[in-house]
Amino acid sequence: MKNIIDFVKKELKNDNSGHGLQHALRVYSNAKKINAVEKGNEKIVLTAALIHDTVDKKLFENFEERINYVKNFLKLNNYTSEEIDEIVYIISNISWNKGKNIELNSLNAKIVRDADRLDALGAMGIIRAIEFGNSKKCNFYDDVNIVFDKNKYKFNETTNSTLSHFYDKLLLIKDKLHTKTALKLAEERHNFMLTFLNQFYNEL
Repeated sequence: MKNIIDFVKKELKNDNSGHGLQHALRVYSNAKKINAVEKGNEKIVLTAALIHDTVDKKLFENFEERINYVKNFLKLNNYTSEEIDEIVYIISNISWNKGKNIELNSLNAKIVRDADRLDALGAMGIIRAIEFGNSKKCNFYDDVNIVFDKNKYKFNETTNSTLSHFYDKLLLIKDKLHTKTALKLAEERHNFMLTFLNQFYNEL
């Protein structure tokens, strides 16, 4: 895995949106925990967990070019054609947007998607949401986001703010996970985000 980690470090060294090496290593750790229970193919799962963002359309413009680049790298590191095909399938299909339309066809892919989604929850998820918002020059909240009703603030409507990201994606993740193992890991993180939002509204 050292060559894979070095590759990810090089490819994502300029990331400031919460998708860099630290994120990849956390997804790797999540994947290892989930896989220990769910029993996927460890080599496929851990490799895909590490390199999944090296082809992310949010970070790189030419998707097909990136896919071929990653394929060549894996080939040079003695992955078989079958292993490469499955890894490419996983990293091409685990994103949140793809998850709205595509039913994953393998346990390995489900484990990696769950591992990635776990890192969008809890304290890390909050930090990454703010990092990503800052990278896109988004405010954390807009006045239109929030209404004051019955002596309490509450979320009102979706905008391009980071706060909207919680309601459009982050708070929905727990119920979109594939494995029981990931769901157990997600509960505390999900509840922490609710606590954070409640504290945010109280301070506001």
